[in-house]
Amino acid sequence: MERIIVMVTSEVGVIADITGALAGAGINILSINTENTGETGLVILTTEDNDAALRALMDAGFRAVIDDVLVFRLRDEPGALAKVAQNFKDAGVNIQSLHILDRHGDYVTFALSSDNREKAEVLVGPEALV
Repeated sequence: MERIIVMVTSEVGVIADITGALAGAGINILSINTENTGETGLVILTTEDNDAALRALMDAGFRAVIDDVLVFRLRDEPGALAKVAQNFKDAGVNIQSLHILDRHGDYVTFALSSDNREKAEVLVGPEALV
């Protein structure tokens, strides 16, 4: 799954500017998450057309990239994510980003990017891939 990561200055109106740029280009947002790290922040989103969305955001002056993420599900129980994280550590594969996308029933859905997509798929396990 691809997502767009927009690096922003944390300021009033930045979400309005991002969503306005996408609306102006006729692009529908499927998901959006934000993270604030003080003076800077990240807006992470998916759209119906990520390539067009990336162009619209860059045309509006935003710094943005498309990131390919692995989507997987784990049982919603203590230690489930710790086991996967330990597998990555033991294999020497760096987790570059990890986000909880959804909690539903007994499962949690995650989006993960790493420095080695092929190994990441093996480490998560084929039964967990979405």
